[in-house]
Amino acid sequence: MNVLGWLTDPFASGFMQRALISAIAIGIAAPAIGVWAVSRRLVYLTDAMSHAILAGVAGAALFGVSLVLGGIGAGLFMALVVAWLVIRARVPEDSAIGVVGQGLFAIGVIGVGLMSDPRALSHVLFGNPLTVTSAEVAVQVAVAIVVLTAGWFLGPLLAIATFDPLHARTVGVRVGLLDTGLIITLAMVVVVGLTSVGVLMAITLITAPAVAARLLVPRLSHTVLVACALGVFAAIAGLLVSYHLSLPTGPSIAVLAVGEVAVAAVLRRPWSRSPKSATDDWKGSVTGDAGDRRDETAAISTAGGGSL
Repeated sequence: MNVLGWLTDPFASGFMQRALISAIAIGIAAPAIGVWAVSRRLVYLTDAMSHAILAGVAGAALFGVSLVLGGIGAGLFMALVVAWLVIRARVPEDSAIGVVGQGLFAIGVIGVGLMSDPRALSHVLFGNPLTVTSAEVAVQVAVAIVVLTAGWFLGPLLAIATFDPLHARTVGVRVGLLDTGLIITLAMVVVVGLTSVGVLMAITLITAPAVAARLLVPRLSHTVLVACALGVFAAIAGLLVSYHLSLPTGPSIAVLAVGEVAVAAVLRRPWSRSPKSATDDWKGSVTGDAGDRRDETAAISTAGGGSL
């Protein structure tokens, strides 16, 4: 088999075409929002959410409803409860995430134990895009579009709140509400990855391409684009590797995404600048990108009654 055939022949089948669309959806949506998860240090939240969604999936399986809807419900519930504990009850963010995430995970384990065949959820935990249906692909693409749209509109506000908090307060940005929106968006991304990489490995595609892109490019606008490109590459390459080598698809995609971080770390020239200066440069570029859109942010805040 020649190289072209190695790359294209697997996608002659309908199930591989659906798997390709499903993998691309998560490969774009996850890194796009993952850049902000990394910037705002919400990686632990993403990990906890990937476990907490098990409660919604198990409940959906027990009551015979859509697993995707169950996952979305659990993710949104966790996002809102964590936001309430942090904003209203003044619970430290990491404590709120740990309590709610582990509590939902425990409920999910109980739900799985009540099922007649717990192995039926293995594809949700570890991912298997080769079994997705056309309806599931349509839902994943729709959710991915919603995530990308939310990321586009929240981007200027997130940039300012992350690296220019003084200006954020000046224009009336409510950081707590903004984080709630980001958490909900992260929950939707994890749900998109239910049948592609699985909930236990969705965090890999959220964080790994974002970290690799941050190592390679200095500006935020470029980082998002490069992260999405790396996510798509890991998704497609993982499908091909799993197909030809008969390996699990979800873990194959995750391993390749982690490999991108290793390659990016090698390609980056650490002797050219210190880690601190590299981080400062990246933050400066983010502030610059945000500054270019401050008028837009102020207009959004004004239109919303002076705060967001």
